[in-house]
Amino acid sequence: MPLLKKFITSCCFTTLPLAFCLGLSALFPSRLAAQSGWTKGKKEGFYQLSFQSMTSNDYHTLGGELLETNQFVQQSFVFYGEYGVTDRFTIIANLPLQTWNGFENTESVSGLGDLRLEFKHAILKKYLPLTISVAPELPIGTANNFAKSTINDFEQINLPSGDGEFNVWSTLASSFSLPNAPLYGTIFAAYNMRTGYDGIQFSDQYALGAEIGYHIAKKFWVNARLNALATVGGDLLIATDFVRGDGTEFTSYSFGVSVPVYKQFNLSLNYRNFNDLIFERKNMYSSGVVSIGVYYERK
Repeated sequence: MPLLKKFITSCCFTTLPLAFCLGLSALFPSRLAAQSGWTKGKKEGFYQLSFQSMTSNDYHTLGGELLETNQFVQQSFVFYGEYGVTDRFTIIANLPLQTWNGFENTESVSGLGDLRLEFKHAILKKYLPLTISVAPELPIGTANNFAKSTINDFEQINLPSGDGEFNVWSTLASSFSLPNAPLYGTIFAAYNMRTGYDGIQFSDQYALGAEIGYHIAKKFWVNARLNALATVGGDLLIATDFVRGDGTEFTSYSFGVSVPVYKQFNLSLNYRNFNDLIFERKNMYSSGVVSIGVYYERK
């Protein structure tokens, strides 16, 4: 696999009524999985452990209104892996091994996240690589995780580490790399077919994204990404279950760098933030997200 492909895989209790605080507990949207038009070669692999963290008191409601709340903190320890079954078929796993959630005036609670398994097939391998993938997300995470208020013991808020539903992402991605320059690019489109949890039906979602990367001095990989997520069918008029991210929309941008550490081991750093460039932010906490990871690539 060309060198250019290496980097691709890489509270409310004192200010608002408790009933409304439950609406503010939606997890910040997890990073859309990195996508590309390439698959791994047979028996090739990519394995990464990363830690990400964000802190925010800026909550965007279902209608896009910005509210200032008590500080919300989320941190996650995530495993990501790719394995090439054949030259055209790759299996990908994405699992938050532990996610910590808490508000300024609550205890912090933690739990396992939902497992995403992606099955990726190369439609085209040469000239303009094109892949299609199907990724079921299995609800093995902690679907209900109540954090008690540090002010009033009788109050609590639900901060789950998993959304409790079975859903399936379908993605079409295409990439290019220049033969005589250390530059690559990717675009993708994806659709998330959601089900529901506890009798509540969630709305489907769709996502768009683009990425560009460059190899500096044959040593450092840098990249930039633009992703956007929206709800199918337009705005939700009635709040169903904020905690599960129903109706969440956003545009995000990120910048990353990857540097070699030892042999096939590399260090990756990434910064991500959100704006309203393509889709207005809704039902989410908005803030910069910093992540650091170590990955191993097997050839």
